[in-house]
This record gives sequence, C-alpha cells and structure tokens, in this order.
Amino acid sequence: MSSSDQPAAQQITTTNTDPWSGQQDYLKTGFSRAQSDVLDKPAEYYPNSTVVPFAPQTEQALGLQEQRAIGGSPVEQQAQNVVQQTAQGDYLAQGNPFLGQAIQSATQPVIEQFQEDIVPGIQSGFSGKGRYGSGLQARQQERAGQAALDQTSKIASAMGYQNYGDERARQMQAASLAPQMGQIDYQNIANLANVGQTRESQAGAELQGDINRFNFGQQAPKDALAQYMTLVGGGSYGGSSTQSSPIYRNKTADLLGGASTAAGIAGTLFGKNGVWG
Repeated sequence: MSSSDQPAAQQITTTNTDPWSGQQDYLKTGFSRAQSDVLDKPAEYYPNSTVVPFAPQTEQALGLQEQRAIGGSPVEQQAQNVVQQTAQGDYLAQGNPFLGQAIQSATQPVIEQFQEDIVPGIQSGFSGKGRYGSGLQARQQERAGQAALDQTSKIASAMGYQNYGDERARQMQAASLAPQMGQIDYQNIANLANVGQTRESQAGAELQGDINRFNFGQQAPKDALAQYMTLVGGGSYGGSSTQSSPIYRNKTADLLGGASTAAGIAGTLFGKNGVWG
C-alpha cells in the first residue's frame, strides 16, 4: 500500500456480549433486591440495651455498703469512743468502780484478825491479871488498831497504785491505737468511693452503648451504599463494544479492473459472438 492511498471507507464492527438469556432474569432480581434490601434498608443496631443491668442482689449490696460507709459500724464507733476516753484519762478521773470492793476483800482478813483475835487476846490477858479496862489495856488496843489500820492502808495504797499504773498503761496503749481507730474513717470513705466508682462504671457502660448505637447509625448508610455498589458493579454481566477499521483501495488496480471490465463488456457486445458482432 503506497502512501498516496487513502481510506475509501470505514468498516464498523459491533460485538454484543450480553449475559446469557437464562441468567438475565436472575441478574435483574439481584439488582432489584440489592436496591431494596441493602441500599434502601441499611443494617439496624440491636434495639434494646446492650449493657447488663445490676442484679437486685447487687443493688441491695451496694445500698448496704453505702449505708455502712456513711454511718460506720456501731462496734467501730464504740471502740473509737473507748480508745478516746482511755487516751484522755477519763477512767483515771472516774476511778475504778471495782477497786473499792477489791480493797475491801483484800483488807477484810486484817480487820477480822484484829476484831476476832487481837482485841480478844488483849482483853483476855488484862482480864487474867485483874487489870481489865485499865489505861494500859486501852493503849495496847489502840496501838493494835493503828497497826491494823496501817496494814489495811498499805494494802489499799498498793492496790490503788497498781490500778493507776495499769490504767496508765492502757492509756498509753490507747494512744498508740488512736491512729488505727482514726484510719477506720478513711476506710469508710474509701468504701463509699468504691460504691461511686461501681455506679460510674455502670453509667459509663450504658453511655458507651449509646455512643456505639449512634456511631452505628451514622455509618450504616455508608456501609449499605458500599455494599450496594459492590453487588451491582463487581461482576462481569456482559456489554457491547464497537470497533471501526479503515478500508483502503488500490487506484491502479481499480483502473485496470475498470478497463478489463470495459473490454469484457465490449467483447460481449461487439465480439464475434457478441450481440451485435
């Protein structure tokens, strides 16, 4: 083909690749359902609460824990009061209510011995000598009484001193326990804080459930559209294509062909065996 040749015409070829006829109805149904079931009806979030609520037992336990944290334990309060009273010396000022009875029990043998043994012995001795009721007898009985009194006083003083020492020891021990007793208040406060944190955790879970539901609602239409486009655009369901190709002619061949054709026609008409030959 020379460079002087020019296309004489264009050849257009159309290729049809439509889906198989038996498949077309199903594709139409699929596209229709993609529209109605996906694009027009996005997925819905679970309509009810997604957070497990507190059981009645848990609510009751939290309520009791809250009451104890606010009011404290009566036993703890009594212990704190006793420690406080002991530490500030209240029992030293009030005295031991049992100390008098203890002293009386400890000095009773001394008194009984004086009354039952010593005094009768003195009287009997002076009576045997014929001097019963004398001044000497009175002085001996007085000295014996004073000795018995001194002995009982020593017993009472020793017991009182011992009681004072014991109570002072308890006072010091109570003073050392005071920080621990005071810490109980902070434990109650911590327990109350634990109740609050438990309720805050539950409220946070419920809030997060609402947030998840909201986010799901925002994203569902977008997901539905993406899924719809995947369903309707992801397959090869056929189509058509058109292609054009130029048609070239050889002018020399056309001329020779034309001359040959003319000669053939002349021979046919005027030749030996022609119509007019």
